[in-house]
Amino acid sequence: MKSLLLFALLSSTPAFSAFTLTSKDLKDGQTLPSKQVFNGFGCTGENISPQLQWSGAPQAAKSFALTVYDPDAPTGSGWWHWTAVNIPGTVTEIVAGAGNDAKLL
Repeated sequence: MKSLLLFALLSSTPAFSAFTLTSKDLKDGQTLPSKQVFNGFGCTGENISPQLQWSGAPQAAKSFALTVYDPDAPTGSGWWHWTAVNIPGTVTEIVAGAGNDAKLL
């Protein structure tokens, strides 16, 4: 009877997948491409947000928030590159340049 109870508990336990964030534009350990670099404060990039895609989020997620903070920026207090909030829970990708008014999520 104990083995049946254990099986019932294990089979009713929800399976969790790992949350994964990937990008076609950014590569781990590499310098940012110039199109993703800020254009200002002495930088001469194109100021285009990167493509981001994720999977493994909880099914009950209602929305996402995304922040990009650079603690190494030479400002004395770091630099917030950008913040996006209220991304619908059904969204799994942000296209490159999503901060541009001409593009949609």
